[in-house]
Amino acid sequence: MMTEEWVDIVDENNNVIGTAPRSEMRRQKLLHRASYIAITNAQGQVYVQRRTATKDYCPSMLDACCGGVVSAGEDILASAYRELEEEMGIRDVPLTPHGSFFHAHDEGKVWGALFSCQYDGELALQAEEVEYVLMMTPREILARSAEFTPDSLAAIRLWLSAQ
Repeated sequence: MMTEEWVDIVDENNNVIGTAPRSEMRRQKLLHRASYIAITNAQGQVYVQRRTATKDYCPSMLDACCGGVVSAGEDILASAYRELEEEMGIRDVPLTPHGSFFHAHDEGKVWGALFSCQYDGELALQAEEVEYVLMMTPREILARSAEFTPDSLAAIRLWLSAQ
């Protein structure tokens, strides 16, 4: 039997104020941290994930970023590298930081830390989380915004503003 993941709960200034099981964080829509990684290939296309139907947040939607909830006590950069390897099988690539952002929507509130990287190798998708990957231009992502998780759109918009 697997134990439930615990996550740091943060305040409006992104300071840790406690921890909670992930299911409780989702149920109560508690403010937490997540890492986001915009992955591009050499042609500037973005790796877009189709989330599986079993995800606890925005099932079956498109996700413009790799990433996920930061575990309790976990460093945000370590979270980004962990998520990159778990979801996509990508390791040993440098991540460029693009700062933090706050995002609130119907499904919850999050302090996100945004990173990016370029990758052109093979993928090893995590079957429980990623159904498949599409290659899309930033313009295509924005044109189909209704199909994307709201927080990944916020992250992609921040990333694009830094380009």
